[in-house]
Amino acid sequence: MPLSKRQKRRLSEVSKMIESSIVVRDDMEEIQLEYAQEIDEIVDRFAKSLQKSKEPPTQGDDGTEVAPNKTLDNINKARQFRKRSKQIREARNYQPPSPPQVDEAPEWAKRLWKAIAKKCHPDRLSFLELSAIQVARRQVWFLEAKKLFEERSWPRLIHIGVQCDEFVDDISHTEQLGWLNNEYSDISTKILGIQNSLAWKWGTNWSNLELRVNILTAVLRHKAIPVPPKEELIEILMKLEVD
Repeated sequence: MPLSKRQKRRLSEVSKMIESSIVVRDDMEEIQLEYAQEIDEIVDRFAKSLQKSKEPPTQGDDGTEVAPNKTLDNINKARQFRKRSKQIREARNYQPPSPPQVDEAPEWAKRLWKAIAKKCHPDRLSFLELSAIQVARRQVWFLEAKKLFEERSWPRLIHIGVQCDEFVDDISHTEQLGWLNNEYSDISTKILGIQNSLAWKWGTNWSNLELRVNILTAVLRHKAIPVPPKEELIEILMKLEVD
């Protein structure tokens, strides 16, 4: 049974919420990384100071002191951010890939993929009256849709189809809405996790010295670095704000 206008509107509303949440999540991940790097810089400062007090600093071939490496957690976060940035760059510098494998895919998924490709294929975008942002977005959708089709990730393919105003009548409205709601819930959970992270609390509570001192203390202890007196931590935080 074909979807009604009201059912399509419901799917579109949830799909728009998903798109908005993806933007918020990606921006928050980038900001979270900056906050985490700031904490690392302060912790590295303490580690370097402790090292200097125990032994001569390590020097490079040119006699300059070698900076400490980033923590493993921070490296992983940086990799995730670079991966997302690379995905966007690849979409902008798109070269037509080979068509996805369609064996054993349901007929509705084949039709949906073809409909998305018609609206998002870079060779077709130049003939449409779209803004630069819309073109970039459709290029990303095209690459994502191809990957989702190959991975048989039908719920997310449905989402991209709805964004392209392409709907599937072969699956009930209830099931499709459930898929989209689950995707929205997953992204919302990710955003909540970012908000509850130490890095986020550190960056968004810059005026709460007591909380920031407690966060620094916890990180230093976790890294087995001696915790300096509270007064020294407060002094460092005060200087940080005027940098």
